[in-house]
Amino acid sequence: MAKQSFYLNAPEIHLCAVSKTRLSSFWNHLMLGGCYWRLYHHTARGAGVFLDGKKLELVPEKVYLLPPNCNLRTWSDGIPEQLYIHFEVENISGSRAHLLNGIELAKAGCVAGILEELHESFAQENCPPARRKLLALSLLTASIAKLPKEAFSEIDCDRRIINACDFIRSNTDKEINLSMLAHIAGLSENVFLRDFKAQTGSTPYQYLLHVRYTQAARLLQFGNCTIDEICYMIGVNDRFHFSRTFKRMYGVPPAQYRKHLQEQTSAEE
Repeated sequence: MAKQSFYLNAPEIHLCAVSKTRLSSFWNHLMLGGCYWRLYHHTARGAGVFLDGKKLELVPEKVYLLPPNCNLRTWSDGIPEQLYIHFEVENISGSRAHLLNGIELAKAGCVAGILEELHESFAQENCPPARRKLLALSLLTASIAKLPKEAFSEIDCDRRIINACDFIRSNTDKEINLSMLAHIAGLSENVFLRDFKAQTGSTPYQYLLHVRYTQAARLLQFGNCTIDEICYMIGVNDRFHFSRTFKRMYGVPPAQYRKHLQEQTSAEE
């Protein structure tokens, strides 16, 4: 019998953020929105989310995957360490019926080993960023593969929409409008709007907003830029509009967000 070869295109994963932090009351009552997936692992009990009115704890024995636009509110009674990854998957859409997907580490094969290595990379002073990125991608690939089939669905991967998303991610400092994105995709504005939302689960404006403010949060956490400089870097002209939008998305104003992270870093040193 002749051998048959199958060439499969694996879903492309884009990392938005990979970090480890210690939670506090700061993680109380945040709204987890955004057009990206989330992976969480807590090293101790004491924090979680509200789902359908129920208070659910994120436990150390599991790693959790949350789909885009899950809109879950958080709570925190303790100070567990949290490893988190924000990411996008090009042709996979999350299910509204599965907003909190817990994967038991004891039954997840290689997931536990990769997770431990990623945790350890944050304790290493000179861990190469490329190694941490590869560990994060490996953890995501292994974790997504453990999801039940009901938790996500594959969608047709339209290169024209992917090109528009790539353009947004690479040009957050520029003025971007619907007409420009539709032109890049080679579609009419109405068709582009319809296809973009079908593939990403959000409108182009919502996608742009979350890309910009995710970048702003990273700059506040890891950079020394002023608020005005961050506004310029993400293409927002009005500092007060930036602060209002940031507070709506992250629960606190940008200056308070940075202050909390700096105090947290000092306490851990």
